[in-house]
Amino acid sequence: MTDYLANKGKPWSPEDLAALAKAYPNTDNVTLGRIFRRTESGIQNAAIKHGWTKSAEYMEREKPGCFKPGQAPWNKGTHFSPPGSERGRFKKGQRPTSWLPIGSERVTKDGYLERKMTDTGITRHDFVAVSHIEWEKHHGKPVPPGHAVTFRDGDKRNFAPDNLDLISRADLMRRNTFHNLPDPLPQLIQLRGALNRKINRRSKQV
Repeated sequence: MTDYLANKGKPWSPEDLAALAKAYPNTDNVTLGRIFRRTESGIQNAAIKHGWTKSAEYMEREKPGCFKPGQAPWNKGTHFSPPGSERGRFKKGQRPTSWLPIGSERVTKDGYLERKMTDTGITRHDFVAVSHIEWEKHHGKPVPPGHAVTFRDGDKRNFAPDNLDLISRADLMRRNTFHNLPDPLPQLIQLRGALNRKINRRSKQV
């Protein structure tokens, strides 16, 4: 090793610099280090000092900095864990502080009451609207896809069977839209809906 780096730290001779300038563009620094008995950093420093660069052909051929097929990364099999990070990790079986047991209830940002029915860890699957639960309880079947349960009197806490109304989401969207209309149009539309429901109920009784 001492012989290999015999020229380490010594000034470059004009002859060696001329030879290095000729070989540098198309030869890797490891090979150049062995030829001139210098370190790779010594080769690189000389190139930087004199403005030498690798040729386009060399860069295309060698692709320095890129992984070669079958080449393993230097950190393969290692796992980096910053000191102190273990304090913020969940331990096996540990639940987050926001966890709630089955049966717990919460209120959505729109004011609807939801109840936790399962504990899969996926909140949108675990919590179900109480209005849906009550409608299913009284009708013996789940709310059909594409439908929603609304409150006829507008009270989102009144789960009485006759206050729950099953409508399609398309109708729900139209209903929410007309609330933005100027008075008295929303009231007239609601009255028409109530009248149609009464007509439909009487038609079924005939």
